[in-house]
Amino acid sequence: MKTPLADQVVVVLGASSGIGRATARAAGRRGARVVVAARNEEALAAAVREVEAAGSEGIAVVTDTTSANDLEALCAGAVERFGRIDTFVASVMVTVYAEVEQLDAEELRRVMDVNFLGRALAYRAALPYLKRSRGTFVDVNSGLAYRGIPLQAAYCASKAAGRAFFESARTEQEKHGTGVDISLILPGGINTPQFDRGRQKRGLQPQPVPPIYQPEVVAEAVLHCCERPERELPVTWAAQKLLWGQKLSPRAGDLVLLRNGWKGQTTGEPKAVDSPDNLYASIPGDPGARGRFDECARSGSGWTEARLRLGKVGSIAVLAGPVAALAIGYHEVTKRR
Repeated sequence: MKTPLADQVVVVLGASSGIGRATARAAGRRGARVVVAARNEEALAAAVREVEAAGSEGIAVVTDTTSANDLEALCAGAVERFGRIDTFVASVMVTVYAEVEQLDAEELRRVMDVNFLGRALAYRAALPYLKRSRGTFVDVNSGLAYRGIPLQAAYCASKAAGRAFFESARTEQEKHGTGVDISLILPGGINTPQFDRGRQKRGLQPQPVPPIYQPEVVAEAVLHCCERPERELPVTWAAQKLLWGQKLSPRAGDLVLLRNGWKGQTTGEPKAVDSPDNLYASIPGDPGARGRFDECARSGSGWTEARLRLGKVGSIAVLAGPVAALAIGYHEVTKRR
């Protein structure tokens, strides 16, 4: 158990939109002092206003995730303002929706630089301060760290690389007894503005693979790990199924993706391939936490709520009850026939 969130200083990298924005806002409501960081100065200012409106303190630091100097300045600025860092949350990401043969080398390199190398640099910058507080590094990763899907090879590869990197780092901290924990959050499809901001080469509007959930569902899981770190925390039942399915039968996953992997990632609406995107530069304006899928996005996940309340074993037990009841009922029916 870590310091209560109300007494923590939380740094959120990627707080201008999406999960990072929802996390910063929720941390402020819980009383944490929050440092928000990203490239978009306008959106960061709005994030600070939300933290302050929740009754807490916040500051914004414009940060390029691919710059080691920027990340070191971010951590130093947080400590200068608030005295320490208890939790560092990495939630920044970019992507390109395209088949592998359509990816330019520079696009692939950029996705890896932001999603993987940026996190590695952020961890290195934050680590000295987290050692002092015996704090936590939370990587908002993805269920796709375990399963590559069509059209997102660069994104999936960057997430898998991050997962392996943090496995190494976690063991190192345990070896040295620093008290620093590393948690990976593994969400499913989330309603964030990224689906309007990511680069795409299909001429179609991207969407999260359904079912879609609101970013606040993930934010609650992040805040849980700020106080009670977990090694890996799948968020939404869809994410959990993906992980189990990949372990049980990757080939079955292939067959599902051959049927749904392309159409499941688009609304079907046309979108110009040269539409503005945030791959290399921030798009002006404040996108907020949520994307365009409010009407179909779910505001809660029963599996995730059970996992946060009951832990891994307890939540599996809750799931096993109805499954066992169905199996027993089926057996009784077949006996009577």
